[in-house]
Amino acid sequence: MIQSKCMAMQVPVQSPIPVHVAVIMDGNRRWAKSHGLPAAQGHRRGIGALRAAVRAALGAGVSVLTVYGFSTENWTRDPSEVRVLMQLCAIFARTELTQLRRQGVAVQVVGDIAEFPRPARGAIERLVRATAHNRRMTLNLALNYSGRSEIVRAVRAIADDVESGTLRARDVDESALRRRLYAPQQPDPDLLIRTGGDFRVSNFLLFQLAYTELLTLPVMWPDFSEDDFARAVEEYGERCRRFGS
Repeated sequence: MIQSKCMAMQVPVQSPIPVHVAVIMDGNRRWAKSHGLPAAQGHRRGIGALRAAVRAALGAGVSVLTVYGFSTENWTRDPSEVRVLMQLCAIFARTELTQLRRQGVAVQVVGDIAEFPRPARGAIERLVRATAHNRRMTLNLALNYSGRSEIVRAVRAIADDVESGTLRARDVDESALRRRLYAPQQPDPDLLIRTGGDFRVSNFLLFQLAYTELLTLPVMWPDFSEDDFARAVEEYGERCRRFGS
């Protein structure tokens, strides 16, 4: 029925399974507050939700899963909360390494973790190296990430190449900019899931989300389950993507 609807509208027929799913993992602090707990407990419980999302994405046949783990704006939070987030990045990288290797998941970083404390940075870099040869699914961890900063970074790279003579100004186009993004070889997200009930993209993948299907869920991230992921994929399959046509 979905295919006939799309074909009747003379638009591309999509797969019922998104190739690339992006997730804004929102609601950790609100979940903790609603349970009378410190914010750190919400963040810690969020690791289990991420684990569930990876399992669900693998089960659904998703090829790329990108999760918004730490934005550049998160540095402005209370220093004690930032320390917890850094610790949890390291904990996730260490505790999930074996399972992610077994699952065939390759981990990549989208963002600039040079500013992370050495324990967190080192654990993440080891996780990336240890899973580099996996091919079943790619898990992008967006860490110290900003969509605007990513675009500025790409523009600066283009400017440097034009100045050096390796790129002509008239050859600067969308493809030239895309090649200078953090993960240029990956397809744009088909589906963006945001938990926590808010309706905004929060400076996440601004270039890549141009024609992404958006889905906001009321569930807070610590309560996000494999069933929630499955329902999101099911809703995606019922939509008809028109890409402006």
